[in-house]
Amino acid sequence: MRKIHLLDPLQQQFAAQNHQIVDRFLSKKRLDTEEFYDVVIFGYLQAVQEYLERPELASYTFSTIAWRKMNDCLIKEYMYQDCRKRSAATSPLEEEYLSIDTLLPDRMQKAAETLDNQKQLVKLLSYITPKEREVVQLKADGFTYREIAEKCRITVYGVESRVNRMRQRLRALALM
Repeated sequence: MRKIHLLDPLQQQFAAQNHQIVDRFLSKKRLDTEEFYDVVIFGYLQAVQEYLERPELASYTFSTIAWRKMNDCLIKEYMYQDCRKRSAATSPLEEEYLSIDTLLPDRMQKAAETLDNQKQLVKLLSYITPKEREVVQLKADGFTYREIAEKCRITVYGVESRVNRMRQRLRALALM
């Protein structure tokens, strides 16, 4: 994005003549003028400068250029507002100190479940062959049976049977 510089008299006149585009943009997007005028006006002014300074843009209508620039500014504003730092919960220092148990009351139970799931996975992995492990990993990565068969140099039926055997073993472990 180029920096906006001071408008010359011709650009000022052009901007004033076409200012209704800003109002129409805010209206069409159903944006509050008080809140978003300052956001989109910079895109509008940049469009004025570029449209008058770059002759190759004359093949487009000014409203198209202005609309795109204002939309870009609006998107950047939404991204700025959506940034994690800006949406993080904050609390004044005077408030009561929050412990981790208050914030995450069932953390120990979830940690135990995760550990149990990891133990089951290790147990399951000890029952499978390297080729089955490769097939399952490719399936988890989103490959189709046909693609897996080509990569592993086995038939599609071979892939299906390996996946089915894995499912059976997983069900058997779940019942234990």
